[in-house]
Amino acid sequence: MKNSIYILSFSILLAACQKSTNAVVAPVTPVTQTPVTQTPVSSAPTIANQLKFSGNGFLHNGTYPKLYTCDSLGISPGLQWSNAPASTTSYAITMYTIPPTGDKHVYIVLYNIPATISSIPDDSKSIGVFGINTVNGKTTYTPPCSQGPGAKVYVLTMYALNAAPTITVPNTQVTMDILLAGMKNKILDSAVMSVTYTRP
Repeated sequence: MKNSIYILSFSILLAACQKSTNAVVAPVTPVTQTPVTQTPVSSAPTIANQLKFSGNGFLHNGTYPKLYTCDSLGISPGLQWSNAPASTTSYAITMYTIPPTGDKHVYIVLYNIPATISSIPDDSKSIGVFGINTVNGKTTYTPPCSQGPGAKVYVLTMYALNAAPTITVPNTQVTMDILLAGMKNKILDSAVMSVTYTRP
């Protein structure tokens, strides 16, 4: 009788093991991770390098006319430009020098020049918006009057923009540095004129 019970128990255990061995294991579905889409950071447009820039009676690497300095009438220079990118919406102009002391002297800060304009005449006061110069702090052009012997270098830069500069202060507080910061990522093209002037 005992032998029969042992045999029956063994048979049941063996059957259970076989059933467990033959059980179908459901396949594991791999988890697919959805890639995270990052919002692109706003970047500056590619500089076109096609803008042409000149002045009344002077060009890049030329001599700055006496008329526009403190040794004469000291009026603002007439300027012309062409070949700006088609998407230009406005222009800006700066003029500065860096004397031996290292303190930048700024003579022109001019912005919001309409895209329909391609030149400004001598002594212009009504085209665009003037920021402040560093000589007398006024919102106007101030003529170079550098001290010391020898030629001094002055840098005029023309900017073609795809949007108006971001300016959050009145123009009476707009320095060259504030203008440059406001034009960040908006410059389509620029052109530079470096000129020299030697005082008599």
